[in-house]
Amino acid sequence: MKASLKKKKIEAILASLEDGTSFIKACKAADVNQATFWKWRQKSKPLDDKVLEILNSRTQTVEDALFSNAVKGNVTAQIFWLKNRAPDRWKDRYEQQLGGEVKIEPLKVVISKDDD
Repeated sequence: MKASLKKKKIEAILASLEDGTSFIKACKAADVNQATFWKWRQKSKPLDDKVLEILNSRTQTVEDALFSNAVKGNVTAQIFWLKNRAPDRWKDRYEQQLGGEVKIEPLKVVISKDDD
């Protein structure tokens, strides 16, 4: 593949990813096999960094939406936010550490016959 065509395909994939398209659809739209795009990423740190930057941006968008919904009173969003942002204060279960020793001894079974 010519370098200029490869560059155009990479630019198309990145633009699709920035628009929120999945990897599968972005690669398909650019007529590039996913495995090929993965290899390109492995060989090019700047390309991989750009893809990771796009994914991080998506994560930030979801975090912002979650926070916005929590502030608007969405109780589920509030619980999720608090449990993940302040887990030391907001959790469903508490773990206790107990000291000491546990001994397991064999069980002795005695069967006796009653004489009637």
